[in-house]
Amino acid sequence: MVSASVARIAALVLFLYHARAMKADPATEAEVLAVLRVAFLAFVDGDLDAWLDACTPEADLVWIGTGPEEFAKGPSQLREMIAASLVGTSHRSFEWLWQNVSYRGDVAWFSGEATISARAAGQDISLPFRYTGVLERRDGRWLIANIHQSVGDLRQTGPTWDTLLDTVASEVRREQPALAAQAAPDGMVTLLFSDIEASTEMTDRLGDLRWMEVLREHNSIVRDRVTAHGGYEVKTIGDAFMLAFQSARRALLCAVEIQRAFSAYSREQPETALRVRAGLHAGEPVREADDFYGKSVVLASRIAGQARGGEILVSSLLKELAESAGDIEFGEARVAELKGFAGTHTMFPVVWQI
Repeated sequence: MVSASVARIAALVLFLYHARAMKADPATEAEVLAVLRVAFLAFVDGDLDAWLDACTPEADLVWIGTGPEEFAKGPSQLREMIAASLVGTSHRSFEWLWQNVSYRGDVAWFSGEATISARAAGQDISLPFRYTGVLERRDGRWLIANIHQSVGDLRQTGPTWDTLLDTVASEVRREQPALAAQAAPDGMVTLLFSDIEASTEMTDRLGDLRWMEVLREHNSIVRDRVTAHGGYEVKTIGDAFMLAFQSARRALLCAVEIQRAFSAYSREQPETALRVRAGLHAGEPVREADDFYGKSVVLASRIAGQARGGEILVSSLLKELAESAGDIEFGEARVAELKGFAGTHTMFPVVWQI
């Protein structure tokens, strides 16, 4: 009898062998990606006929999305699902980040990650999503038989899905925007990340249209305070912001004014009360760009993720940079492990009053 551990190793070796053997050759990969490109471009263009023409015509055609209601089986249901998802949006665009194609015989598998952007209720939005699916070759033509598309959910935890804060940090790391103009004389740039606590639950409660109105108000409040404090908006996705400042003190004063503004907003509009969390850190983007975008930006986003609604949380480095003026009070140190970083990190809450 073969032991369980030996059997598992043998199965793994067999899997890796077949996985390698199924990697699509350049010609097949190009054929499959051409079909996917037509389908996704048809989606952003709202061309339902072109989308369905890229799919198998049978009733077992399946489309699965993130939410429990996002399921369609057969061309008729798929048409209705796509049409419903396009209502109220315009200026749609689609960007592939990466794709992978494997195949065996007349069946192909694909996976990838992309960003879809659109304008909804007067607000520009950009959502990252991942997808997998299966195609069948019919009379020399590849057709989509199954597709599963998922957008990260803020209610999920762990390494499977990133929060919007993580997504902003990831996008900035990929783009590496020039921040030299936001650097202090010593080369340091102070980073402020913020987002709304429990925004997904609020969206579910308010509905998409009302939520977009609230989101516009939120973004306007943040941007007004950033402008007043000489900050720079680096990246925004949904309700998550990454901001840059030449001065650690200005960044902290901006964060305090943002919290005060949302405290006043929530008192006036309790049915849409917003609890914003903020995190700050600093780094040198000019001298060590890769290290800055790979560590400082991500660390700032992780610190913001540790903050509670209505709280401003800063790294120990930022506390050192800002406390000399004596006009900003810090609370007791908080120690925590941060995803993607070894060991523990010490952070400090900022004491602010209405």
